[in-house]
Amino acid sequence: MGKLILGILLGVLRGIGVVLLVLLVLVLILLLIRVQVRTAYEDGAPSLWVRYGPVKLRIFPKNEKDPNAPPEKKKPPRKKKEKEKKPKKEKKKFSVNQDQILYSLETLPPILGRALKRTGRSVHIQPLKLYILAAGADPADTALLYGRMEAAVAVGLPILEKTLRLKDPDVRLYLDFDQRRMDFIADVGVALRPVSLVWMALRAGGSLVKWFLGFRKLASPPAEKKPSQEATDENRKTEHEAA
Repeated sequence: MGKLILGILLGVLRGIGVVLLVLLVLVLILLLIRVQVRTAYEDGAPSLWVRYGPVKLRIFPKNEKDPNAPPEKKKPPRKKKEKEKKPKKEKKKFSVNQDQILYSLETLPPILGRALKRTGRSVHIQPLKLYILAAGADPADTALLYGRMEAAVAVGLPILEKTLRLKDPDVRLYLDFDQRRMDFIADVGVALRPVSLVWMALRAGGSLVKWFLGFRKLASPPAEKKPSQEATDENRKTEHEAA
């Protein structure tokens, strides 16, 4: 009886070991499949695509249709009760200010250096298109910011070319004292294996989270919305009728 129970236990343990081994092999395969990320930004509209093996997903914007997708069949219109039209919500535009850029120039280089150590050559970046417009209310601060960004690009870009696999980087800086807000255009593609990403997270994940929280704190407060002319005229008309 004891030998039978022992044999059953050994069989169960072997089955569990085989399952764990299969799961381990699957995890290793998934960690070795290359991930491609493509992000772009222009005119306040960011976009993000992710490809993992044969699967390609658009993270945002989600409301836009894929031009390669087959056309949808049109359904016959249905009669619906008239409802009051709700005002459309304005899309929030992503923007950065001078404080955020200066903060990133001071804190990001050592963090990225730790994250890319020993794994940088496994990261492929193509394309790397980045056009930055330095502008602001204070010309002196704007000139200082432009000088720091120019120095960061002159020193950092050659280091990145040695650390990463960059192909045809295109980074340009512009200075404009007439504009009051900074702007930029970006188109960046990154390809790497998840195992490299895990290693980077272990080396500098906490520091990157701390940087991101500080970056968000320095964000400019949202501008106050002014009432539209139509709403103002409607209020005046109501007051006149009440009088």
